[in-house]
Amino acid sequence: MLRRAYLLVVAIICATDVVNASTLGRRSINNGLELKIMPLGASIVYGTDSTDGNGFRLRLRDLLESGGNKVSYVGKDDFMILHQVPPTDRLHSLGTAFHGNMSNNACEAYPGRTIDEADQHALHSHAYKYLPNVVLVHLGTNDCMREANETAGEAADHFSTLLSTIKEQDADTLVLASTLIRNLVPSVDQCIAAFNDRLPSIVRKARATGQKVELVNMHDAVPRSDINSTDATHPNDAGYAIMARIWYEGLVNASALISPPNSTGKGAPVTPSAAAELRHTSSVMFVMLVVWVVLA
Repeated sequence: MLRRAYLLVVAIICATDVVNASTLGRRSINNGLELKIMPLGASIVYGTDSTDGNGFRLRLRDLLESGGNKVSYVGKDDFMILHQVPPTDRLHSLGTAFHGNMSNNACEAYPGRTIDEADQHALHSHAYKYLPNVVLVHLGTNDCMREANETAGEAADHFSTLLSTIKEQDADTLVLASTLIRNLVPSVDQCIAAFNDRLPSIVRKARATGQKVELVNMHDAVPRSDINSTDATHPNDAGYAIMARIWYEGLVNASALISPPNSTGKGAPVTPSAAAELRHTSSVMFVMLVVWVVLA
């Protein structure tokens, strides 16, 4: 009798999982609203340590498109105007806007950069000219890695400034901000926890100014077992898949705040072919060489 009851419970759980898996990607956002998404952050948003280089972006797009939403990712507007970038930071500001083996793989991601640095880079890159209707932000891990020079409180202040920058550039875009995922280095993880504790208050204050911003909890969703043990920082493929699901659920929950893309914004960039990518890379190397000579 107990065995039959046990088997019945298992069957119910399995059936529920099947239903959840089959319906997860079928929830359309605003009846198939077009989504122009700018993923903003550092190396985790870039997709570092994912086997395909796409990080969470491909899985997120698949979930959204399976529900009937057309999705395009936007990022850097090709090369930045170099004279607008501080001379000491020009080399770090160059590079491709594309990463991963997926089509439409643009992102506004700066590996190794802090919140304040990414904030400035995004301005100089003219990425906001795309006028995305969604900005995904996971940013601050590098601030905690530099905790000797910056506290969690200072990083939180920079995050507040970043939200203000986004609002100034496009007050109608929805910002989906994320708590930082765990780090396997204890001191860094402690700083991350302190930073995450400040985010709800920052988001509430931004909302009070009229900004459309919501917070999702990546920290509790991505377990330590899905953090790369080699660098202690980036998710593995399973971790990135969880991030995609959390972003997706956050967008579904905040769907009432998402407006259609502004028609005056630039169209999404086209993913370069292998030949175009080679030319792009060669151009980047040439410009970097010129800048290096100028700075020398």
